[in-house]
Amino acid sequence: MGNVYSFWELTLIPKVEQFYNNKYLTAIRRTFYILIPFWLTISALDVINNLLLNPKGFLMSNQGLNLGFWITGGLSGEDYLGSDFAQILMTYNEIVDIGYRIITILIVSILSMYLSEIFESDKYLTIFCSLAAFLIMSSVPTYNAGEMTDYFSRRGYFLAFVTAFTSSWIFAKLSKIKWLQIKAPHSTTEEFSQYISKTLPIFLTLLTASLCSLMLALFSRTANTFETYLSSLDLFQEPIFVMIYQFTVWFLWWLGLPGYAITSKIMEVGYIPAQLSNQIGETSAIFTTGFFEAGVIHVMGFMIAILVFSQHESWRSVSKFGMPAMFFNVQEVFIFGLPLILNPIFLVPYIVAPLANVLVGYFAISWGIVPIFQVDIPWTMPLIFSAAIGTHSIMGGILQIVWLIMDIFIYAPFVITANAIELENE
Repeated sequence: MGNVYSFWELTLIPKVEQFYNNKYLTAIRRTFYILIPFWLTISALDVINNLLLNPKGFLMSNQGLNLGFWITGGLSGEDYLGSDFAQILMTYNEIVDIGYRIITILIVSILSMYLSEIFESDKYLTIFCSLAAFLIMSSVPTYNAGEMTDYFSRRGYFLAFVTAFTSSWIFAKLSKIKWLQIKAPHSTTEEFSQYISKTLPIFLTLLTASLCSLMLALFSRTANTFETYLSSLDLFQEPIFVMIYQFTVWFLWWLGLPGYAITSKIMEVGYIPAQLSNQIGETSAIFTTGFFEAGVIHVMGFMIAILVFSQHESWRSVSKFGMPAMFFNVQEVFIFGLPLILNPIFLVPYIVAPLANVLVGYFAISWGIVPIFQVDIPWTMPLIFSAAIGTHSIMGGILQIVWLIMDIFIYAPFVITANAIELENE
């Protein structure tokens, strides 16, 4: 064990600390810190929506506890969904969707603000230029108002990060080129001259965004055919592909980036169709959206491992503080509060645990021990219950309990080792 300590302390930790202190990653982390209260707020609203107020959800729908049937005086099916009561609940659903769109706007605004400090450009013009570029990039390629709203929701997080970085950088570089600066008459105020001089850099930045948007639009037309081809393959049901997919998701989260949001296209092309096909009884796919809904269950195992095996009081406090949110699959409070992000000691279990869950789940379902996931469960459904409802079997809940116990033991040796290193340093 001493050799492990020496390797981490002398080789790995200094390099990761240097990487951790990278100014661009620091800007991303600071952006996430500011966003956490907003994220928790919209997550709480989403929990209320999915568990209580969704007319098609478990509590209200005909497929669940059917409370909507009694509240509407015996309406069911399309009559129930068309009732004033169901329409009011759907309006609340739209309000929650607006909340996710607001978060993407906040990502662009906050990250651009920090990037303006790094690039030494005007803060307000950088923010507004990035927001304008994001609106251009997020709306034009879709040609569909319904799809456009998705680019402002969780699927738009990656686009928000990319647009904030590129537009902030382009504007900062162009605004420092003297011959691009418009000179105002001497009679004007200094403030007016300062802002009017940046007109051409803003124009060229937004022109670049519009050209990129046009390229995405052209690409999306050919990409639809490619997506249709991919969805026809069995690739998404291959354990090796799923392992690579999950590795990518959790490594991105370790870097401080929203893994599932960035890789959402894989879910849309491969696993949402599989879930829908299972739901209508056409297929018996193992890997579906329901299978991955409780993907953060290993983080719950991490929390429990800290509470059981760690003597580090600050870690234990963060685990207790983040536990209520984790019941609803919200891990941000814990992973940013610990912090787990870019923590070299916990990188291995943070990636290995979900991969182990994939293998155990694959064999449990393929051997017939656990039924397939037949129902698309909201991502905020509490752990254990989500799999039991999704598989229509208590065995689904037991599978998640097995995952949780297994994850605790995967994290345990790393928690013990990290605890010893931290106590020694203190």
